[in-house]
Amino acid sequence: MNTDDFIVTYSAGSRGLERLNGASKVVLLLSSILLIVVSFDIRILLATSIINLGLVISLKPRWRKIKGITIFVVVMNLINVLLMYLVAPNIGAQGIGSSTVWFQFNSFYIVTPETLFYLFIRLLKIFDMFLASLWFVLSTTPSQLAAGLYHLGVPYKVCTIVSLGLRSIPDILRNYRQVNEAMQMRGVELDAKKASITKRLKQSLTVLIPLILTSFERVDVIANAMDLRLYGIGKHRTYYAEEKPNRFDLAIRLFALLQFVGLVVYLFIAIKTNTFGASHAWYPF
Repeated sequence: MNTDDFIVTYSAGSRGLERLNGASKVVLLLSSILLIVVSFDIRILLATSIINLGLVISLKPRWRKIKGITIFVVVMNLINVLLMYLVAPNIGAQGIGSSTVWFQFNSFYIVTPETLFYLFIRLLKIFDMFLASLWFVLSTTPSQLAAGLYHLGVPYKVCTIVSLGLRSIPDILRNYRQVNEAMQMRGVELDAKKASITKRLKQSLTVLIPLILTSFERVDVIANAMDLRLYGIGKHRTYYAEEKPNRFDLAIRLFALLQFVGLVVYLFIAIKTNTFGASHAWYPF
């Protein structure tokens, strides 16, 4: 499988965000995600959305590379918002504290600006987290991720597991595709236009289960090889992908620090004024 078509990055790039070291990227991601998760203020969410969208655009990703995951996230979250409305049509009154009926289908299903605004906030939060995760995945190699996590205090054995896990994904997908094509050459119908979903799912499971078992065998081989090379005998280790922070790294870390400070200030004000949580969304109207 060509790793260039896979969403996870396996070779370091030359663009600004790609040249950051792993620790800077991890810190920026954590500060962004925490701020997005905690905040229900659309002013903060719009600002973080614009920033994260700008970071994604700066990487100039190929649409083919992110098309599948983007469509999946958009469709699933639109369905999620629709289900929220179907279950609680007046959910905006709970999150904002007021209700102005614009349109009424019946005694239960009503349309209010508060509900539309609240659902938009929910949708914006998910898309914002997706954008933050997307730029991180597109710009960070498994080695950079491992080095960044270790720099932040995560045990290096855990970092190695994460790195090896990400590196094994293309091999598993490549083997799955090869076995899948071999089965079709032997007469097994797996075409989406000709075979039912149930049949294709059943055949896919017959391929995936042996691949998973084979992957466990590979893990055992890798573990034995690492033991023979005395992996884990020391308390510390270094990474080839760990680079000294440059000025851009320092600027990004300063920005991440400002986001953490903003998060603390937001929490302090929200808790003090009893406006913290999903039931106290900021409403400008």
